Amino acid sequence: MAKISKDIVRYRSLRLAGYVIGFMLFYAPFDGFARFIDLFITPTQLYSIHEPCFRIPLHDLLLGNMGEAGPVSLIAFGLLLVVSLFFGPLFCGKLCPAGALPEYLSRLVPDRFKIDWPKHIPATPIRYGFFAGFLLAGVVGISEHCSYCNFYVFDLFVQTVTTGHLPVYSISLILTFWVWFFIMGIFTQGGRGFCNFLCPVGACSNLVHVLGVHIPWTWRLRVGQPSCVHCGRCTKVCPMSCLTLTDHALKLDRHRCILCQECQHTCPAKAISYGRGEVK
Repeated sequence: MAKISKDIVRYRSLRLAGYVIGFMLFYAPFDGFARFIDLFITPTQLYSIHEPCFRIPLHDLLLGNMGEAGPVSLIAFGLLLVVSLFFGPLFCGKLCPAGALPEYLSRLVPDRFKIDWPKHIPATPIRYGFFAGFLLAGVVGISEHCSYCNFYVFDLFVQTVTTGHLPVYSISLILTFWVWFFIMGIFTQGGRGFCNFLCPVGACSNLVHVLGVHIPWTWRLRVGQPSCVHCGRCTKVCPMSCLTLTDHALKLDRHRCILCQECQHTCPAKAISYGRGEVK
């Protein structure tokens, strides 16, 4: 038992370190990803979360303006698609600090004050529906995408904390902050309600991942049903509530799994693993 506890502590420490690295890669004042790419191209004069934005290339593709997307954004988007296709949504579960912050802070809130949204509302159709609306908004002339983006809201939050300067927030930005951080954040079971329902990057990653699992040699989370002891521990630690134990079978919703691997490292029977292909 002590060995399992040490494994969990080590894993969670590494996971937390991954989010710190993600923060340093994508957010000011570090902007490590954009600065690294700029070593090989014409340097950007102003760094912000918009540089490595994953949504902009999709929006430009729909409008037929792919030439307008910046190189940093195109590279980030390309990496997201390739990694999601062959290895799963690792960005969400290993690097994204905008999803991690409310998840970790929600652990400080007693469960009686939190709502498990996916138990009451079907998350997957809403998630993909919002993703489609987010993309089509620009096509119909709505230009306020960033006001409903948790990445941008988190970026403004970081700027406020690090610089002491309070930017001008629109009503939509304030609403997004409250939904991301409070309503679907720290007062949500698992802390990832925004990730579950409203994050366009997560929806894109999972959609590509679901297509990728049809390729036999791609990596994915695997459930060995014969090894499962039906203890339910994995369902309790999953921040996305995408594991359900029904009729003595453990079911995984790949449309929402972010590959945080909390379930894998909590399982006492080692019935959950991450690897290529299905469990034989």
